[in-house]
Amino acid sequence: MKSKFFAGLIFALVFAAGPASARWPMPIVNHPDVPVVTTSGNAPSAARVKEAILAGAAAKNWTVAQQADGNLQATLKVRGKHTVIVLITYTPVKYSLAYQDSIDMNYGQRNGEPVIHPFYNNWVAELKESIRGELLKI
Repeated sequence: MKSKFFAGLIFALVFAAGPASARWPMPIVNHPDVPVVTTSGNAPSAARVKEAILAGAAAKNWTVAQQADGNLQATLKVRGKHTVIVLITYTPVKYSLAYQDSIDMNYGQRNGEPVIHPFYNNWVAELKESIRGELLKI
């Protein structure tokens, strides 16, 4: 009887803590030097890589602003509450996605390491995969 009670208690605690703990800030995951891979196997021009980045970002509802040559600033606004900004650098052979700024995403430092709401990492990973998908169309 005690074992059923403790098993139920443990299940309840894990279940109740799950959603709350999933939102604790996590280390920021940047994506440096992601190789540009195309279906054709040919290296595209920097302009074509930029087009793929713009298309991939638009497919995931990110807005993109031109920065210096070879740099883009991608912004995602979610439910009018959360905003994340990523710096994208690119060349004909690689691209990188790096945290630049955020609003209402629990950004901070833990043990000297930048941390943020875990949804940030998910959204940036989805952006990276969308860009990859667009590059594969080349």
